[in-house]
Amino acid sequence: MNSSPLRLKNTRDWFAAGIEVQQALETLTDGAFKVFLYVCLNAERQTGILHTTQVELSRNLKKANGTIRKYLREMERAGICHNSFHNNPVTQGSIQISSPYWPYERETSRSQADDAAESFVAEIRKMLAERACVRSSFSTADEVLARQWFDAAVPLDRISEAILLGCARKYVAWRNNQAVQGPIASLRYFAPILEEIATHKLEPDYWDFLRSRIHRHEKLWVEKHHEALQPESENVRE
Repeated sequence: MNSSPLRLKNTRDWFAAGIEVQQALETLTDGAFKVFLYVCLNAERQTGILHTTQVELSRNLKKANGTIRKYLREMERAGICHNSFHNNPVTQGSIQISSPYWPYERETSRSQADDAAESFVAEIRKMLAERACVRSSFSTADEVLARQWFDAAVPLDRISEAILLGCARKYVAWRNNQAVQGPIASLRYFAPILEEIATHKLEPDYWDFLRSRIHRHEKLWVEKHHEALQPESENVRE
């Protein structure tokens, strides 16, 4: 007996739920999978991105804001999505489903993505070069980490804050114990700090305060380390 081809009742906003959705189902808890499926059904098909707020997600999925944050963190840890909400429930951000869990071809060409990644890495190089206590050669491992942050859609502003905070702490530790003189030599030094500030909302005034104080610390650092690099005959007075 010949079977008739299956026909969709409604072809508008149809989503291709295949092996990618199956993988998410086997990976996520029930609540997180519900968030995943909601994002898939409402994201732009060309990019896999949904522009929204945590408040809107909470309202539409009938879940508390804290529960939504928990599910989004679960999805990120599983490598299923990236989001840019900055822990602010009312500010619009975005959620992007990762390529292994998105069934559609991305609209962005490979060359465009490569250019964006190169620009992202270059900005991080510049941030490190601006800090006196960083002496990183920007190794292959550093570039791999920077590209991982790019793929995870980590905002450059957040990375800048992590570098600022990490260097500020380095200077304070050095001032309290000047035996701690070694410079920061790797981008990975800032990875735990990046995770820390992603889970703690700090007021803009705090970052302004750090920026205003760090210049003085850097001046002292440069003076001390320049002095240490001088030949012994120049440091000893008769």
